[in-house]
Amino acid sequence: MSNSNRWMNALSLAAASTALLFLTHPLDGQESTTRGLHLGFHLQAASLTVENGDAAGGGGAGFRIGYGINRIVTLYFEGDGIAVDAGDPDVFSGTWTLGHGEIGARFHFANSLRSWVPFLDVAIGARAATITDVETGNQNLEDVEVSGGAFSVGGGIYAYFTETLAMEVGAKFSSGTFDEVDLGPITLSDLDIDAQSARFKVGLVWWP
Repeated sequence: MSNSNRWMNALSLAAASTALLFLTHPLDGQESTTRGLHLGFHLQAASLTVENGDAAGGGGAGFRIGYGINRIVTLYFEGDGIAVDAGDPDVFSGTWTLGHGEIGARFHFANSLRSWVPFLDVAIGARAATITDVETGNQNLEDVEVSGGAFSVGGGIYAYFTETLAMEVGAKFSSGTFDEVDLGPITLSDLDIDAQSARFKVGLVWWP
């Protein structure tokens, strides 16, 4: 079984187990909140597609700090790290350790009397990756670092254990380019290497 399948199976099992818990132990009348400061941590399965290469899978983890200015709108910073074996051999093929840093807004379909709260995400930010065991064309290179901007959209749902503690299940899709490549002795700028990443997240969120 591939690393990506193991990550996806583990996250799917966690989501299904929690859904079963809520079905067998209903939370009738329990309130939920989306206001104020919140802290989140999640595990994630991920995929990365670079230029015209095949999508490659892996996994990682991340965190989020946000503030709900009202029941509907939350502003946040989110940081994610994933590791995948990906790349087009005509560009850079190898093991990518990829980080996302994003500032975004989350829009909740909120009702304080519900224990299930769906949401939509939109975010802008940057991605940076270190690529090891690099192959490009007919050459093998030392570690290569790439970076660039990204735009992300996503969505998901909170399932509340208490008014201030919830499980989060969601997905986020990012598109952008790597426009700077650090080869060690030289740095190349103003490039246009297309890359799309997708992240499926399962985690916990707490409103302290």
